[in-house]
Amino acid sequence: MGISVLVAGMAYLFVFTVWYPSPFAALAGGARLFLLLVLVDVVMGPVLTAVVASAGKLRRELVRDLSIIVVLQLAAFAYGIFSVALARPVALVFEVDLLRLVSAADIDPEELKKAPVELRNLSWSGPRLLAVVKPTDPTEQYQAIQLGLAGIQLAMLPKYWRNYDEYVDSVWRQARPVQALLSKYPESAKSMENIATLTGQTTQTLRFMPLLARQVSWVAVIAGPDAHIVGYLPFDGFF
Repeated sequence: MGISVLVAGMAYLFVFTVWYPSPFAALAGGARLFLLLVLVDVVMGPVLTAVVASAGKLRRELVRDLSIIVVLQLAAFAYGIFSVALARPVALVFEVDLLRLVSAADIDPEELKKAPVELRNLSWSGPRLLAVVKPTDPTEQYQAIQLGLAGIQLAMLPKYWRNYDEYVDSVWRQARPVQALLSKYPESAKSMENIATLTGQTTQTLRFMPLLARQVSWVAVIAGPDAHIVGYLPFDGFF
């Protein structure tokens, strides 16, 4: 049990500081995946050990049984880490009038080869801030619509990815004043004030944009003049 808890603790520190920096564990569903991983890892070893343990068992038999348990536990742990890695957020993409969180599992490896050269490697340290351009070719427009109906959004097509810095003016124009959010959700006022204070802004100068993830819909708080994201709040920005 002690060894299992130690391994789970080390994995927790790595996963939630590198792959899922706050608040992306909540947005991408990583917390639930990791909880399942920990339950399997921590429960499997001690439970199976208790099943095979016997005071009368020969030492070589006990070593054999424990070795099998360790192999099973490591295999389950490796599969769990692999699943968590696939679900990790790799891009936060400005898409027309919202921000969309994209995970590694959303990206087809073959499609990734069509991305701009500097964007062909998926991030391993939290999502990269990107933008997408809408296709101008009629055939590509039709294909994009068909893919969207199938659940593959424009932000999940790497060939349309562009550097976020090139589109900050568009982001700022599409973002809405936070007063609209405060009117809709008065309970967000304190959190918004905290964000403004920490970033040296006032709430009057901040804007927000809906942030859509696979699991939830939040808002990203944006500051000028370069439309950089200064905070995230768990409120639905589509109103």
